[in-house]
Amino acid sequence: MTRTIAARYAGHCPSCGKDYAAGDSITCIGYRKWVHTGCYTQSDGETAVPEAAPAAVQPTASPMPIEDITAIVRRLLDGAELSVDESEVRRLVQAELAQTGAVQRFEVKLPDNTIRPIQGKPHTKYARAFRLAVARRNILLVGPAGCGKTHLAQQVAEALGLPFACISCTAGMSEGQLLGRLVPTGEAGKFEYLRSDFVKCYEEGGVFLFDEIDAADSNTLLVINAALANGHMAVPNRPDKATAFKHPDFVCIAAANTFGTGADRQYVGRNQLDESTLDRFRIGQIELDYDPDIEAALCPDETLRSRLLNLRAKVRESRVRRVVSMRFLRDAYVMLQAGDSIEDIEAALFSGWTRDELNKVQS
Repeated sequence: MTRTIAARYAGHCPSCGKDYAAGDSITCIGYRKWVHTGCYTQSDGETAVPEAAPAAVQPTASPMPIEDITAIVRRLLDGAELSVDESEVRRLVQAELAQTGAVQRFEVKLPDNTIRPIQGKPHTKYARAFRLAVARRNILLVGPAGCGKTHLAQQVAEALGLPFACISCTAGMSEGQLLGRLVPTGEAGKFEYLRSDFVKCYEEGGVFLFDEIDAADSNTLLVINAALANGHMAVPNRPDKATAFKHPDFVCIAAANTFGTGADRQYVGRNQLDESTLDRFRIGQIELDYDPDIEAALCPDETLRSRLLNLRAKVRESRVRRVVSMRFLRDAYVMLQAGDSIEDIEAALFSGWTRDELNKVQS
């Protein structure tokens, strides 16, 4: 059976290779594959059924048991070399995302009344982050893994029309990674100064993100304290210009899973941050959580989303040290469109879980 409806969203017809607009008549063939109704060709006695089909429908034969289908597929594929057309999967996924509205845009109004369109759907805490960035205050985004902290920082940079750069903080991050290094790149191996992305944003303007700042060594971060508070900082590895001055359009954002108080049961690799560093971000602290509206846009399949959100609720109630993130919901929906079943997706999520953890969330 096929189904003919008026398209709710614009999409791409794989039959003729042309796009269709919202309101055009489209016909579904196969699994969620929509074509122009005019491109559809009946075959094997198949009959297109409009959305308002007559109530009387001829009975159909009972479907083949799933066990028999599985046996036939295994026999046909026995010894076959399988391959995946990556470009076709990518095209189908992009077409599905476009039709469901997961790719969205919104607009922000700058202080000079300029309207700037931004890709994506804004987090509920985006407005305050943007206000802080416009006021050139330092921002600290705190929230669980995969709740959109990095993406929010990128959207702020896009809204301001500023370059964006970031560094993933670790306990082994060096001062040279922050302030630039002397490297043997000159003539005859002469050491020359290589400016870091942080110093470049600081001097020329831009949004710089310290990602996972609570994983960094707090002593290393002390080197940026003067930069964030005084408008200038020392750059000892640059002999010809040993002081860097802050550009009026420099915005500093930090992202963390904790408030800099050290490791907890879930984020065991986190360090305590020096109070003088935390004080630089005090006014800009924003606590983030998973945004249900964004999750509905990233994972529009209600059945899949409901199951994963139910698992997340059980994880939190049982205090299991696992995360069902917004990032996972997005990836799960993409894999659902690529052919995974919900059981395949849950199996991936539960990989590595202990029997006790599984019993707590599956009861």
